[in-house]
Parts: sequence; structure tokens; C-alpha cells
Amino acid sequence: MEQKLTRWDKFARGAGRAATWMGSQFASFFATFWLYIILWGVVAMAFTVLLYIDGIFSRSLAPDSINPLSFQAMGWAYRFFSATFLMAATRCALKGVPGKWTFRALGAFASVIVCLHAFGFGFEALSDRRDDAMAVREIVEIAETNNTALIATLNARKAQIDTDTDKAVEALNAEITQYITDGLNNDDLADDSRARRNALQDQAMADKRAIDDQVMQLVTSGAQDRTAAVEIKTESTAWHPLFVGLAQLSTWNKVPSDWAIYICAIVFIVFWVLLAESLVIFLPERIYLMHMHDAERARRSEASKKGHETRKEKEAVNQDDLQIEDEGYWTSRIVKALNTGYKTRKIKGMCDTYFGGIEPVELREHMHRQIDKRLELPTADAKKHTRAIDRGLLSDERKTYLMQDHVDFIFAEGDFAPQAVNGKDQKPPIGGDNVDDSESNNLPATA
Repeated sequence: MEQKLTRWDKFARGAGRAATWMGSQFASFFATFWLYIILWGVVAMAFTVLLYIDGIFSRSLAPDSINPLSFQAMGWAYRFFSATFLMAATRCALKGVPGKWTFRALGAFASVIVCLHAFGFGFEALSDRRDDAMAVREIVEIAETNNTALIATLNARKAQIDTDTDKAVEALNAEITQYITDGLNNDDLADDSRARRNALQDQAMADKRAIDDQVMQLVTSGAQDRTAAVEIKTESTAWHPLFVGLAQLSTWNKVPSDWAIYICAIVFIVFWVLLAESLVIFLPERIYLMHMHDAERARRSEASKKGHETRKEKEAVNQDDLQIEDEGYWTSRIVKALNTGYKTRKIKGMCDTYFGGIEPVELREHMHRQIDKRLELPTADAKKHTRAIDRGLLSDERKTYLMQDHVDFIFAEGDFAPQAVNGKDQKPPIGGDNVDDSESNNLPATA
């Protein structure tokens, strides 16, 4: 009789099992749990960011006549489906449910749509940066162009002043020469011409100095404009240093053009979007397969454990004395086996047909136990057990003790072994597999 366990015994047994589990399985459990937490966390973060992008870009697609929220809701529907269609297709494949190709076809279309959403959002952000960078560069170029044109105009004006002054001075010099060489007393006229010549030259010099001052101011203001534009460009940081660095590497130019930077930024955005979409579309399906694999392995482990326990229970039952005192089980089965309608027999077929598939070794052990126990077989029914009575294995008048002859008949040994026919041994057939355990006397003989 099993001894009743105390609370302390139960606690000690539970603690021992817990310690064994901690030592053998905790590390694997913790690592697997942590892995799943991180993987699903990555999916959740990428999914949330892409939902935000879908919302902004989808709303911008709506015309004035339609509420932008309707486009956002549809964009989110595409996003949810693209994140789950591979999981649904995988489940259909694993469970044998039709529809996996439908999920895959619709999911491919939805994936294209959500990728375009993310591309559109990225390109829109890049276009703003491109416009800002090019606007700063255009401001600098316009300022430099205007200053250069003004300086050229002023220099042309200086040249014109020199030309006009030279003509006027030449005419005045001619007057002075005439007044001096005409033999008349015209010194006063000559002095007047000299005074007018000097005044004209002084005015020309003053005008040119004024023009030089304006040129100097334009040069200075141009430098200031360029400095201010560079400061604006630096402060605005229109292009991210990553994009600039990629453009420098791709063009091998220290100062790449805005278009080169823009193209490198597009390549980066495409790669970024495709990776983010892959995390949302393909990663959940892989994690789902991992869960299914773990569940299947756990199921097999549990089935194996139950099978082991069942075998242990069966072995315990086979060793139990109750199997000998079986309240008629062995008596009934042995009587049926002794009355079999098979002309030739094979022990495996006899075991499967009359003894519930027991192994021959175990059957022999039980039969010998029954012999030791002096098992009594009941008085045979003359109608049901005709063959066994004719064989001398049962009696219709008295009870029969189980003997070695009965075992030999069931195992087709001794006097009941196959006999030679035409110089060849008759091999027992595969008898009685999956045959009903009825008491019928009309079981067919097999060749």
C-alpha cells in the first residue's frame, strides 16, 4: 500500500523538481523568452513607425472632396494586412486549409502599396531639403551676379569719363595754343581756358573717385553677402552629414553637388524603407514558425512523456498479481484461442487476435504464471467450443486445468507445431490481425 505523503514531503519533492528544472532548463527558457521579447519588440517598433508614415502620406493623397481620414484608415488596413498575410498563408499551409495562395497574392499587392507609402514620405522629406539647399545656393549666385554687373557698369562709366575729359581737354589745349601764338595780347583768354581745363580735369578725377568708392562698396557687400549665405547654409543644415558623406564617397569630390547628395539620399531612403518593411512583413512569419515549432516540440515531448508513463503503467500491471486473478480475462481469452478456427497459426496473429496485441514473450510469461496458479478453465460449451473439445484441450463435462499442452497449441509448438507436407514445412500464416474478438467458429483460414 502506498504511503501517504506529508506536507513536508510534498514540499521537498516540489522543491527538488524546481531545482532540477532551474539547473537543466531555466537557461534555455530564459534565453528563448528574451529572444521572443526582443523580436516582437522590433516588429512592434517598426510597425508603429510605419503606421505613422502611412497616416501622414495617406492623408496627403486625399482630394478636397474626400475626408483625409478615410485614406488614412485604408492605408492602415493595407499595413495591417501586409504584416499578417504571410502568417495567415503559413497557417493555411501547416493546417492544410485552402487559401494560402490567395493570402500571398493579396499580400504582395498590399506590400507594394505600403512600400510606396514609405517611399513617398521619404522623397517628400528629401525634396524639402533639396529645395532649401538649392535656394541658399541660388541666393549666393544672384548676389554675386548682381554685384559683378554693377561693378562692370561703373568701370565702363569711368572709361567714358576719361574719354569725354580727354576730348574736352584737347579742345581747350587748342584754344590756349591759338591765344598764345596769334601775336595778340590774349593772355587773359589763355588763362581762362587753362582755368576751365583744370576745373574739367578736377571734376573728372572727383567723378572717378566716387565710382571707385561705389566699386569698393559693392566688393565689400558681395563678400558680406557670401559670408551671410554660408552662415545661413551652415545654420540650416539642409543636407544631413550622412548624405553628404555618401555623396563624397560616390563622387570622390570634397564638395559634391546638391544633385549628387540628393541621389545618395534617395538610395539611403530606399534601403531604409525596404529594411523596415521587411521587418514588418517577413519577420512576424518567421517568429510565428518558431512558435509553431516550439509548440510541436512541446507536444511531442508531452506525448513521449505520456507514452513512457503508459508503458510504465502497463509494465506495472503486467507484474501485478491482479493480472493473474483477472476475474475471467485470461480464462475467456485462452478458451477463445483454444477454439480458434485457423488451421495453421502464427503466434503474432494469435496475440493480436485473442490477447489484445500483447508481445509473445509477455504472453508466455503470463501463461506460465497461470499454470503455476492452477488456473481452471470452465466447462466447455459443446456448441461454441467444438474445435477445442475435439482437440482434447477442453471438456464439456468438467473443468480443465491450464497445462503446457494449451501453451504449446497457442504457440504452435510441440505436437501442435507445423507438420511437413510433401517434404516441406507448412508455415503458419499471418493469423487474425485486427480480427474481432468474437466467439465465432467461422474464422477464415489463411494460406
